[in-house]
Amino acid sequence: GGYTIETDMKILATALTDKSCIVERLQLHYFSLQVTEFLEALKSEKCTLKTLHLYENKLTEEHARELAGVLRENTSIETVILNECEIDCAAAKALAVGLEGNDTLRTMNLWDNRIQDEGGRALAEALKKNNALQTLNLWGNQIGDQGAKEFADLLRVNHSLRDLIFVYNKIGDDGGDELVDALELNEGIRNLDLFGNPLDQAIITDVHCMINDPSRSYYEGGLNKGEEGGFSENTLEAPTIDKSCFPILGGMHAADTESTASPTGVGELSACCWTEAVAS
Repeated sequence: GGYTIETDMKILATALTDKSCIVERLQLHYFSLQVTEFLEALKSEKCTLKTLHLYENKLTEEHARELAGVLRENTSIETVILNECEIDCAAAKALAVGLEGNDTLRTMNLWDNRIQDEGGRALAEALKKNNALQTLNLWGNQIGDQGAKEFADLLRVNHSLRDLIFVYNKIGDDGGDELVDALELNEGIRNLDLFGNPLDQAIITDVHCMINDPSRSYYEGGLNKGEEGGFSENTLEAPTIDKSCFPILGGMHAADTESTASPTGVGELSACCWTEAVAS
């Protein structure tokens, strides 16, 4: 028969569950997330995949729901890259379900989608039940003040996130002020990138000063405040900041971080034609 994506996705599924074929990085372009065998392979205990790179694919709400199902069951994937996948509010809500309780994923890159405030709220709520994710890249997602306020609420209770990227969104002074206030109660964030938002320069300076304050302590554990093994409610005090010792910056570019870094894989598959990729 002729070439079909479904047939080749089934071949790929076989490779992902073959003990003699260790694949740690998979980059897919023009694919289908609705092939049952492929989805089951990603959920399998035999799956060794660490990075799933799904750039420039149109992910509908149904696709996002399938991917969320994978994230709920997979125990190996540490990085998911969903750049330019046309993810809208509904798809973001479906995807967020997969983050609840996931204890493996460390990096999620959602660069240049259409998540907006409503989708951002769903992600923020899900991450209140997640203490594993360390990097969330929301560059260019039309997130405004309301979305920023939802993430500010998240930062008040989540101390696992290290990098939160809001470059080129629509966050104004109200949302920026909420994020600054939240940083006083957060001991995890190392990089809160607000470059390219319509913010007062003073807010960007406040963020930079707070994160780089020498007296600020960072929580290094894997649990959030109030959980057994985490830190107690009275551990944290709001820092006293001498702003004169810090330069005025326009923001720290996400490109200078390793927010999209991927582990070096034992094997890598990257192609538009699955038959050629798997057979090589």
